[in-house]
Formats: sequence, C-alpha cells, structure tokens
Amino acid sequence: MAEPSPAPPIAGVSEIALNVRDLAGMTAFYERVLGFTPFRPEAREGGPTLAPPPESVSATEPTIVFLTIGGDAASRNTPSDAPHPPLLVLIDPARHAPAAGRFDGPVARTSTLNHIAFQIPPAAYDSEAARLRALGLEVTPVIFAWMGAKALFFRDPEGNTIELICRDVKRA
Repeated sequence: MAEPSPAPPIAGVSEIALNVRDLAGMTAFYERVLGFTPFRPEAREGGPTLAPPPESVSATEPTIVFLTIGGDAASRNTPSDAPHPPLLVLIDPARHAPAAGRFDGPVARTSTLNHIAFQIPPAAYDSEAARLRALGLEVTPVIFAWMGAKALFFRDPEGNTIELICRDVKRA
C-alpha cells in the first residue's frame, strides 16, 4: 500500500464564513467594532436570491458580504501568491441561493462553531477593552497563563463569541 501524500503546506486561514440573520446589522458591527473593511467595492454581492426579501430589505441589498480581517493594512500586506487577504464572509442563507439548504443555521445544538479569535497587538489590549465597553459590549477578560496570552471575549449582535487575543508580555 502506498504511503499517503504529505499534507498540503497550509499558509494560513483564508476565510471565516458566518450565516447571519441581519446582514446589514452584522456588517455594520464588524466594520464599526473591529474595523473590517469591504474586500473590494464589489464585495457586497446581490447574488441569486431564493426568496423575495422581507419588506424591510430592498431587493438590491446584498445577500453576501466579504470583509477584510484587519482592514486596509491586511490588504496591503497579503502575500502575492494568496488569492486574497483573510476575509470574514457574512451570508444571509435565507436569501443567498448558493447557501440554500446547506446549513442548519446558528443553533448551538447543530453548530460546531465555538468562537472566532482575532490577534491584536499586546499594547492595544487595555484600550480595546475600554473601547469595547464604551460601545456597550459586555467584555470578559481571560488570562491564558499556560500559553502566555490574554484575551477579551464578547459577542456580536447575533450571539457569536468573538475573542481578541494577544501575547501577555507579563507571562510570556
């Protein structure tokens, strides 16, 4: 029996995709709270829709949004062989036809997503905690002494747990 070929050389995370109920609200949250920016002007696709949008949503509103994790700086620092910078993709599965019937939705019993973590510089930890609280978010600080790290946990408007993590210079 032949040996299996080696694993591919993974260079990093390319996308994190979340199904969301309120695409406009979640897009605004990630842009305002974490500074994510649209990947490109066309990064808000109307796409093929499954059903007419609710009365509160225009038929021309996007059904999927691609946001650059880390904002414009991430776009500038993307390796030339990468297809794009790391992206957070927000999908309205009720309206985006390619997502139809492929996902059960954000239900704890059927989802394996626990949280999404984003790295921040250690010098930004305290100011980020204060800024998030000033935005009205409930922030839970956690020290990971065993790994020399510290983190801030909070939830987005649809209940997904977000972690901002950095090296803890006092424990590293």
